Amino acid sequence: MRYDQAATLLSDVTGETRFRSQQSANTPVELLPPELDTSPIQQVAYTTVSPHYQQAQAIVPYTPLPPPPLETPSPLPDAVAGEPQDAQVIPVNFSPWWSNIVTTQFRPGAPQSLVDVNMLIQETLENSSQVRIINDDPIIAETAITQAMAEFDPKLFIESKFNRISIPSSSTLDTGTNFSRLRENDWNSNFGVRRKNLQGGEIELSQQFGMNTSNSIFFVPPNQGDARLTLSFNQPLLNGRGEAYNESLIVLAELNTDIASDRTQAALQDHLLNVTEAYWELYLNRVLFLQKQKHLQDGLQILTYLEKRYNIDSLQSQIARARAAVARRRSELIRAEASVRNSETRLRALVNSPQMDSRPNLELISMQQPVDVNIPVTIEDAVATALECRSEVDIASREIQAARVRLGVACNDLLPKLDLVLETYLSGLKGDFDVSRAWVDQFSVGEPSYTAGIVFEVPLYRQQARSRHLQRTVELRRLISKFEFTVDNLRAEVETAVRYVKTANRNLQSQYQSLIAANADVEFLQRRWEMLPGLDRSSSFLLEDLIDAQDRRAETEHAFATAQVDHVMSLTKLNRATGTILRQEQLNLPSDLDPMPEEPVLSRASDQTIPLPPAVQNSQQGAN
Repeated sequence: MRYDQAATLLSDVTGETRFRSQQSANTPVELLPPELDTSPIQQVAYTTVSPHYQQAQAIVPYTPLPPPPLETPSPLPDAVAGEPQDAQVIPVNFSPWWSNIVTTQFRPGAPQSLVDVNMLIQETLENSSQVRIINDDPIIAETAITQAMAEFDPKLFIESKFNRISIPSSSTLDTGTNFSRLRENDWNSNFGVRRKNLQGGEIELSQQFGMNTSNSIFFVPPNQGDARLTLSFNQPLLNGRGEAYNESLIVLAELNTDIASDRTQAALQDHLLNVTEAYWELYLNRVLFLQKQKHLQDGLQILTYLEKRYNIDSLQSQIARARAAVARRRSELIRAEASVRNSETRLRALVNSPQMDSRPNLELISMQQPVDVNIPVTIEDAVATALECRSEVDIASREIQAARVRLGVACNDLLPKLDLVLETYLSGLKGDFDVSRAWVDQFSVGEPSYTAGIVFEVPLYRQQARSRHLQRTVELRRLISKFEFTVDNLRAEVETAVRYVKTANRNLQSQYQSLIAANADVEFLQRRWEMLPGLDRSSSFLLEDLIDAQDRRAETEHAFATAQVDHVMSLTKLNRATGTILRQEQLNLPSDLDPMPEEPVLSRASDQTIPLPPAVQNSQQGAN
């Protein structure tokens, strides 16, 4: 009688009628319509995770929580609450259950490729179109140096022209007779070589030949052939004088080439950082897929258990709740699978490797796993390393040097023009168009002629020169302010990166503790739910708590994997903030792709060790 009353009361609360006293336990009852396929998800192309996975490190026997303290503890001082001194963030013997499965193939039958960060970076440097585009900028800028140096190359010139003169004769002195017009034919050829020196002077050596005729009787000898050998020199004394002024274009071209190289290095590091982020994104998505797959299998186990005990002690509402959880987890698994494929696509696009692009269905298996090592680093050492290695600092300093060179040119342009002009020549003349004899006579018969003088010129107001000088002065002042702004931003970026590393360490420790607690919670609720009779009202509440606990465990596992990736990426981003990301990978840069002035000393990813940032290396060397 008491059982009937209890069953009636339970049916009134839950809406179930199959446990009334007048209904036998063996009476056939219609189950819920199969709205969803409750069979295990089809994983033909993916490796299933065993439900009895080993997670001895993360599952501990249940122990009751200690009672809360009577008083709220005071906050710890910064020295105590700061980063622990232990180099290992989490226990050495701890290994997540997915660490061995994530390196296996998910899609059997599809082509596969084992990848890690160093291999991808090497493939990127050799095959990436983006890297080739970045590397072409310094080559283009370097051509300007040759163009500027060509200003001082010797120049060979040849000039030849014919001149016909026919003018009215206004005096008998023009022709010596009563000819009404003076008619002359003049052909001159001039060839030689000229060159500009580094002081701004221009020297020229030329040889001239000519043949002239005229109808004037004073034109003696007739049918003349002449020759002249000329040596001239023009040297600026004020405006345009000096090597600093004349080599300014070469110096500016060299500085622009260095700036282009620095920008290439910065762009290359950004691209390699994107490749590294894409790799760890692929790793994280593969881990998330495994977690969602196990999460779904846990829900299917509960659903199968409830359906088998439907006519014994499970309720229809419990089966509906389990089906809803399975459907939601199935949807999450589908999205996780798409995220894995999207990560593979993004990684192939960044690397541009022919082996990857030729096989779109290629499965990229991430072999390198995060190493949970705490690397101590100080802000002062990181900032010092950044000021030494960051290309932005070099770019700003070289821009200041270029502005000073342009200012020096503007100061020289304020000076008036004063040139020294020197010229000497030998000449010969013969009749009957005997040019060869005239050329011999210029050395044997003729004597040197010479000219010396100065040329002075100055604008009255010099508005153009003054305006240009003011422009260059303001540009230099602006670039100095820009350099200070760059250093301040660089310091802020490095400080943020260092704090991000410390925050990632602490976050990983916290997520580890959360993972341990979440697994203990699920295990405890699982045992209680399995031992509690199904007719008890608390069973439905425990089922709800168990499903929620599994969801929380899945979220905690996701958060722990994300914390591991963030911990590794924080070190990579610190290397980028200090400008040393190329020195932290095992790279063999091709000769045409090497943006570094020196070969980096790097470490191998296969050793599963994270190299110390240069800031840490410097601090350790100083301590030694």
